[in-house]
Amino acid sequence: SIDKLGNLQELYLDNNHLSALPESIGKLTNLQRLFLHGNDKLGLTVEVLGPSMFDVIVNNVKPAKPADILNFYFQNRKGGSLPLNEAKLILVGRGGVGKTSLVERLVNNRFNKDEKRTEGIAISEWKLRFRRSEEVRLNIWDFGGQEIMHATHQFFLTQRSLYILALEGRQGLEEADAEYWLKLIESFGTEEDGETAPVIVVLNKVKLNPFDINRRALKGKYPFIRGFISTDCEDATGIEELRRSIERETDQLKHLRDKFPKDWFAIKDKLAGMEENFITYKEYQTLCEENGEKETDAQNSLATHLHNLGIALNFKEDSRLCDMHVLNPHWVTNGIYAILNAPLLAEQKGELFLEDAGKILDGRKYPRAMHWFLFDLMKKFNLCFSFPNDDAHYLIPELLDKQEPEETERFKPEECLNFEYRYPVLPEGLLPKFIVRTHTLSKSLPRWRTGAILKFEQNEALVKADVQEKRVFIFVNGAVQSRRRLLAVIRSDFERIHNEISKLKPEEWVPTPGFLGEAIRYKDLLIYENSGERKPKLPINGKLEEIDVLELLNGVDLDGTRDRKELHGAERPVKLFYSYSHKDEALRNELETHLKILQRIGLIDQWNDRMIEAGDEWKSGIDENLERATIILLLVSADFIASDYCYEIEMKRALERHNAGDATAIPVIVRDVNWTRAPFAKLQALPKDGKAITNPEEWPNKDMAWKNVSEGIEKVVEAWRKKGCKK
Repeated sequence: SIDKLGNLQELYLDNNHLSALPESIGKLTNLQRLFLHGNDKLGLTVEVLGPSMFDVIVNNVKPAKPADILNFYFQNRKGGSLPLNEAKLILVGRGGVGKTSLVERLVNNRFNKDEKRTEGIAISEWKLRFRRSEEVRLNIWDFGGQEIMHATHQFFLTQRSLYILALEGRQGLEEADAEYWLKLIESFGTEEDGETAPVIVVLNKVKLNPFDINRRALKGKYPFIRGFISTDCEDATGIEELRRSIERETDQLKHLRDKFPKDWFAIKDKLAGMEENFITYKEYQTLCEENGEKETDAQNSLATHLHNLGIALNFKEDSRLCDMHVLNPHWVTNGIYAILNAPLLAEQKGELFLEDAGKILDGRKYPRAMHWFLFDLMKKFNLCFSFPNDDAHYLIPELLDKQEPEETERFKPEECLNFEYRYPVLPEGLLPKFIVRTHTLSKSLPRWRTGAILKFEQNEALVKADVQEKRVFIFVNGAVQSRRRLLAVIRSDFERIHNEISKLKPEEWVPTPGFLGEAIRYKDLLIYENSGERKPKLPINGKLEEIDVLELLNGVDLDGTRDRKELHGAERPVKLFYSYSHKDEALRNELETHLKILQRIGLIDQWNDRMIEAGDEWKSGIDENLERATIILLLVSADFIASDYCYEIEMKRALERHNAGDATAIPVIVRDVNWTRAPFAKLQALPKDGKAITNPEEWPNKDMAWKNVSEGIEKVVEAWRKKGCKK
């Protein structure tokens, strides 16, 4: 049967299960890796393996790249293949810089001085013909420049694209705008190999407002810039030069000519010609089968290609969205932007109920059954979150009131534990994303567009951004002995957000007590500590002042955090898996918050199904992480027990691994339910005595219940570390 595994990626042959390699293994031309453990007598020859696999295994030649393997595979498929010749052109820039006019000039050679501004994203098609009579299709995505839209752009900024960054000099913000957009493209448009998508910088409206920017400095800082072109759409200045530049850069895009099976072109054309805005993923698979593509892996691969090209969006990697295949990108983007720009939402200061969507959206295009889909998509993109205990009630942080509330006045810097982040560029959606991630800590507390007040274990924190200064300020007050725990939770969330934007690299600063307005870089304090210089004299307020390095560091770090990180730096954190009903998602969020301290010091690595990355299958992602986890938390409630997947699959496997001794399953009773006869009843449950977290008679202070759970989990983590857990 090995002969039938045409798309096998890895083959493991262990412990002499095979006395000889079958001849058909040489036919696995797209095999990436062959692992032979304890099979010394299998007769590895060119005749058996085939020359390419013989080189990989015996001569230690580096395996072919996956793209090359796919190309070879597609070239040898029955029916043949053709080059894709299709790519994505993305235009970004501030509102009013003339992106839409550029598209009109380039594609249709037209100019309308009264051109309406783009609302959301305008998607169009442009066919290029190269010198060798080769036709290439560019899918043009023209992003609206309104501030509220910037937070959504990151989810469409893809690596396999060509970018045009449009600037204009009317407001004198061209240098700042260039830095802002180039940093975002670098952050979200960089591939795994470190290569960033090419960018053409367009200096538009130069006849109306002549201007220039520091081209050499920008090119040195952002080497993926391919050129600077001055244009004016009214008289077509520079348009021909821009067109040639786009053709040249498109011609050089490395994925432009990826091989596509001929069957796929037929499927793609069928999808493009359908009148429906969306179909189910099952209907998409049926269409594939009817047009010659019966392999599930190939269907998934095609779906990913269509998504990356902006032809047909799909979110098959997310369990909330996997059943839907969106044929029309306009449908999803226009729906989201209609919600974000709705006067009703502005009036309600960012709060929205699911039933309100019917007042905003056209019911013919957006049937009621699809409103859940749009809101789940917005939750996936961190554009909104649902309120605890009410999945149909949402808050969109981007539309919170801009006014800072008077409650912030009680956070006096001289009385607080303080911390700062300083950014090279402050993305518009950074604070809203932080508000979403920490919403369990800000329940019933003020939130506004650029900040929030949080509460954790009787301490409060003010977190706010200064957009002009490109800084985020953190002030923590309350009991001195526990302030650092809340700061650790806040820093953990910011670190997660920063890791999602790989090139952002903000700096951490520690304000110096007694010297208002002065701060020292956290990184410099670590250097002083590691060099043994504990009390250096540093310039502060025009004088050299002696600074106690350990006092500053210990003021913002939990006891032993830095030593512990160094001690366990070579060890992997213990992997922790959440098995839970999505109806208990708010409670899972609360527990995650209380475990962030363990995560920040490197003891645990938390995983739940909302963390499945784009391109991953949700079921395989869950199964893989369940198998890799050392601690499996069962969040027990009536809905958990009623869930077939949680109860019959995840819990069953968790108990098997627990009984085998290679993992620990811990029931966490989150809501009252009779679980005494459940298969996990013999296990030690948390919190203490298995009293439900949400039972106010047992736990008048829910924070104390979660703290009890956290301490219990920490004991299990430490026990595994003593065993030398390397999972």
